[in-house]
Amino acid sequence: MARKKKDKKWIQKADDKMAEKGTEGAFGKATPSKIAEGKAEGGLQAKRATFAQNMKRISARRHHRKSGRH
Repeated sequence: MARKKKDKKWIQKADDKMAEKGTEGAFGKATPSKIAEGKAEGGLQAKRATFAQNMKRISARRHHRKSGRH
């Protein structure tokens, strides 16, 4: 089974797409309670909440690696 080649620039593409649409910062500060509220609301807010949660997770993982605690 062939694997898809990973797109290493997917975050940059997502950022560019948000800039084009003018939706940068539309979700606001991504606190845990705000993410939970967004997911409960559903629709577009749920998508934004999930994206914010994923970005926080990626950021934390990168910070963890850079500090040498992997």
